[in-house]
Amino acid sequence: MRVTRHFVTVAGRRMHYTRAGEGPAVCLLHASPCSAKVLRLPQEVFAGRFTALAFDTPGFGLSDPWPHDRPEIEDFADNLALTLDALGVEGAATYGRHTGASIAVEFARRHAARCAMALTDGFPVFSAAVAEERQARYLQPIVPEWDGSHLVWLWFRYRDQHVFWPWHNQDQAFRADADAPDVAFNHRGVVELLEAGDGYRIGYAAAFRHRGLAVLPELTVPVCFGNRPGDSQFRTMAQYPADAWQQEFPRDPWEAAAAERAVLLRHPARGTVPAAPRPAPLAGRSTTDFVEVGGRQVLVRGMGDLRSAAPLVIVPHVPGSSAPYEGLVRAVGAHHPVLAFDLPGHGESEPRGDGAQGPDAWAEALWSVCDALGIGQVHLHGHNAGAAAAVEAACRRRGRVLSLALEGPIALDPAARAELAPRWAPDVTPAWDGSHLLRMWHHRRDMALWFPWWDRRDARARRAPLRIAPEALQEVVREVAKQPEGYAPAWTAAMAYPLPERLATLAQPLTLFATPEDLFAELLPKAASVRADAVVAECGGGDADRAAVILRALAR
Repeated sequence: MRVTRHFVTVAGRRMHYTRAGEGPAVCLLHASPCSAKVLRLPQEVFAGRFTALAFDTPGFGLSDPWPHDRPEIEDFADNLALTLDALGVEGAATYGRHTGASIAVEFARRHAARCAMALTDGFPVFSAAVAEERQARYLQPIVPEWDGSHLVWLWFRYRDQHVFWPWHNQDQAFRADADAPDVAFNHRGVVELLEAGDGYRIGYAAAFRHRGLAVLPELTVPVCFGNRPGDSQFRTMAQYPADAWQQEFPRDPWEAAAAERAVLLRHPARGTVPAAPRPAPLAGRSTTDFVEVGGRQVLVRGMGDLRSAAPLVIVPHVPGSSAPYEGLVRAVGAHHPVLAFDLPGHGESEPRGDGAQGPDAWAEALWSVCDALGIGQVHLHGHNAGAAAAVEAACRRRGRVLSLALEGPIALDPAARAELAPRWAPDVTPAWDGSHLLRMWHHRRDMALWFPWWDRRDARARRAPLRIAPEALQEVVREVAKQPEGYAPAWTAAMAYPLPERLATLAQPLTLFATPEDLFAELLPKAASVRADAVVAECGGGDADRAAVILRALAR
């Protein structure tokens, strides 16, 4: 079943959701601290008979956080109603797991006229004492540490919430009746925690404050309270009133989803679900959406009318995504149309069918995105590995590229490419102990300290300003960890690309620059040496300075 991804603008905030199937609407709401990704299995099963809409609730996944720090479950339910308004959906059934179950039931209570029924998978039931204890001990802050040790803590904290309930009571009496998650499941969960950041505690705490079973007398639409063996809430079934609609579902996830779909079919919502609307622009920030390219979705963020003038296309460094370039998009977008996108197999863009990485594949993706958006000529800005993609794109469509602004291009001579490319990237395949996250962290950190990063002699120490603050490194790791299988291939391809030779064949106006802390600033003279007409611009360290250099390049 094809699952597509979308954004919608709700009350001045961006909401992300996934969609699959056709038929009456059913809204899937995830547990904390996860995102809609954790609901992919039931979404695919429900999509056989429903339009299954799985939402990242505010502050989780790719949805914007709340503008205040104490939302209640009632706020999440009202936000769901506003989201359905924006989607043109009049009525829906709701399905939720844990925190999402609370939201599903609260939506049924507060918006009964729009709710066909609610179905829960583990509705949270806590005594006042337990709820208070959970808020004090369960929701520990996420504090980035200089050595990345918090990543391993996150790994085992997320794993152990499936081994013990609650995770911090690590005693046989609190052992969960369930298998430990596999490596892929655990990796996904840690990435979702990194997406939410320390703000994960805001939405999570709301579930512990909710009234739980006290809302049952106020429900006027059918609500089925489901539980599965092995779930932390399974033991609460005896606490429900005798007249509550309860159902025990199978332990096996596929069997459970099939049984849950049968329950939802008892009370389907009326009406049809319109096609997904485009997200409305938000003042002062990019509009983020997905573009279909070759049967796969690519995340694109843009500002301004992309057809009013040749836009600037920002090609981000990979491995990584366009998310760290949001400030640059805004700074340029205040003066000139601009777009940035996640290259296939990185960030939020789906990988190519053949999994190919490298400037050839990236250049092809760039032109496919432009074609899909109806864009003809462009200006290109590429950063680090993105500079290789920009150069290759210009070589392939010379008449469509008006200018090039390359930031920190990886300009190596053949001998350096042969030496560095095979060794540049460590193996970051997710491991059972989370050690791959430390390899990502220290690879990036050591690149800022030495060149090459594995030669840690003082003679090879980089003397440029350092950008190794834990908060900055965490942003990098969060983005590269989203698709770790592309990490080593992207680095290897970027380091092996003959950028000086390819750049020498181009005639477009060329601007070269690098911020003082750029990992490849020292290679700028090599790039400049192949084009006597290149403008080598000085640049400070902020997005405003980078945008000023780029805007001057556009005016050449």
